[in-house]
Amino acid sequence: MIPIFYLPFLIYISNLWGFQDGTDNPVYECHKVKQAILVDGKIDEKAWEKAPEAHFVTMEGAVPRLKTRFRWLWDDEYLYGAFDVEDDHLWASMKERDAYLWTENVVEFFINADGSSKSYIEIEINPLNTILDLFVLNKYNARKDIKQLWDWDCDGLRNAVQLKGTLNDASDKDEGWTFEIAIPFAQVYTAPNNPPQPGDAWFVDFCRGEGEENPDSREVSAWSPPAFHNPLSYGRLIFRE
Repeated sequence: MIPIFYLPFLIYISNLWGFQDGTDNPVYECHKVKQAILVDGKIDEKAWEKAPEAHFVTMEGAVPRLKTRFRWLWDDEYLYGAFDVEDDHLWASMKERDAYLWTENVVEFFINADGSSKSYIEIEINPLNTILDLFVLNKYNARKDIKQLWDWDCDGLRNAVQLKGTLNDASDKDEGWTFEIAIPFAQVYTAPNNPPQPGDAWFVDFCRGEGEENPDSREVSAWSPPAFHNPLSYGRLIFRE
């Protein structure tokens, strides 16, 4: 038992360090695979059947109009993600690495491997298979005064997209897009173990923006809202055999 007069001090220290316990946030059990995943965007390998499927919700916790489903696996070199993204109008224009992908249709990843909440990796991908990757410093656990290190690249990242429809054609109705991504553990500098050990937990979140950045019609969803640059809201990804 902790004496009650210590609690204010412990709360202060927790806020100072940005410590997270993730008690109220979602958990994803990420299972290990023996064979490497072929990253082609098709999500048709038998190994994915071992991975539990999870989904995004709106910022209010409701079912989004356009659903996003995902799975994760790992081996000794990579963290593998597979995403199925419903989209009735496939749209993207940015093809250069580190373009401002968040202003268009995009899926984003936030990986805080050591639980400090003050620094994390941000990776984004769009339907053109364009990547934005940054290392972020977040002093206040919020969007306020974040520092984005644009020179950082996730070397060895592998990614592939498959479209179910026609890109940038508003005259028809599309089904969506799928993609696979492989994030090298060697690039996750803050991870306590490389590769992770079974039972290790990372604080992570996955988010989606659909439509133009500014209009009121833009749809936003996430695994654990409010997500994005709110690291105390991230869920936990736990590595399992």
